[in-house]
Amino acid sequence: MADAALSSRSVNGGNRSPTMPHQWQRQTNSLLDTARRFQDQSAKQRMHTANVSKNAADRVVNDSSVSNTALRRKLEESEALKARSEAQLQNVVQEIVELEDEAMRAENVLEIMKDPLTVAEECLAVRARRPLPEQTRDSVERTLNEQAAAARHALRMLQGVLDACQHEQSRLRQVQEQLDEDIDHKRQALDVDGEALGMDAGWMPGPGSDKWARSASLPHMWRKRTENVCEEAERVLATCKRLRAKSRQLQQEAFNVERSTRESVLRALAKKIADTDRLRMDIDGELRSVSNEISSLEETKLQVEEAIDAKHGPLALARSRLHIRQNRPNAEQVRDEAERMLEREIADLDGSIHKLSQEQARLVNDIGKLEESKIKLEQDISDKVTALGLEQDCDIRERELGDRISSSFE
Repeated sequence: MADAALSSRSVNGGNRSPTMPHQWQRQTNSLLDTARRFQDQSAKQRMHTANVSKNAADRVVNDSSVSNTALRRKLEESEALKARSEAQLQNVVQEIVELEDEAMRAENVLEIMKDPLTVAEECLAVRARRPLPEQTRDSVERTLNEQAAAARHALRMLQGVLDACQHEQSRLRQVQEQLDEDIDHKRQALDVDGEALGMDAGWMPGPGSDKWARSASLPHMWRKRTENVCEEAERVLATCKRLRAKSRQLQQEAFNVERSTRESVLRALAKKIADTDRLRMDIDGELRSVSNEISSLEETKLQVEEAIDAKHGPLALARSRLHIRQNRPNAEQVRDEAERMLEREIADLDGSIHKLSQEQARLVNDIGKLEESKIKLEQDISDKVTALGLEQDCDIRERELGDRISSSFE
């Protein structure tokens, strides 16, 4: 190149420079301008890079702070929801215990209420053995039927309570399982989020592992699951509370009705026993009176028979006198006063015997009626005694029932 330039300059006739002064200066100025421009651009790029780096660092710090805040907030919310679930779980567990106790009390009362029904049915069966004339539809029968009906009603209601308790216990255990599962999930999530919050450094995932599965549930759905379980628990707890109150009310009502019907039966039995015993004493007194009257009639009948027998002798004498006077001579057979007196005596004696015989027949008839009445009174008093014994047996059964019921409710 130098040789060529020298050759050219020699050809052109001297040592002439190829660049003009202004070109030389412009080239230098151009180089300076280009250098300065590149320098300005580099300075700007450096400042921009510094700003980007600072912004990136600030964003990292800010994002880390926001992430930490979000994690803390999530931990607090998860802890609050877990605490709510744990509180509800404690209430559910307590309610399960209380409902089981209430079911045991209701079952105990159910067994107790079988006793009044058994006693009422036994008393009705005992009274069915009364003699037929004593089988009246009285107040005792009515109150015994009421006692049996009340016991059957109490048994039906208490059995319904037991069925409801069993159903609600099943619901409580189901809610308990849901709460246990929710608390376990919350505990695991708290452990994971706590571990994430406590991490100071991470790790770079391997190739192809920089993707992660996005959570399927949204926050409101996540909260709603716990709220739904807790609300269901509250509904079940409220139902169980009402059921326990209803159970106690039914038990008290069953006790009150049982006592009321039993006292009604005892009052009716006491009245029936008093009335039956009064009638028995009245019949016994009447029976003694009838027996005395029969004895008196027997004595009167004996006196009449003696009176009749006493009339036969004079009648035979009068008839014999009248008959023997017929042996008088015909001229002497006149209707004199003696004949008329004898005939009159015979007629009077026949009349007396006839009247006494009629009285005797009436006495025999009256004695027969009194004997028949006596037999009926004896049968009636026997029926009354039998019925009285059966009524007293029922009274004893009811009083023993009262003692058993009182001891059971103490």
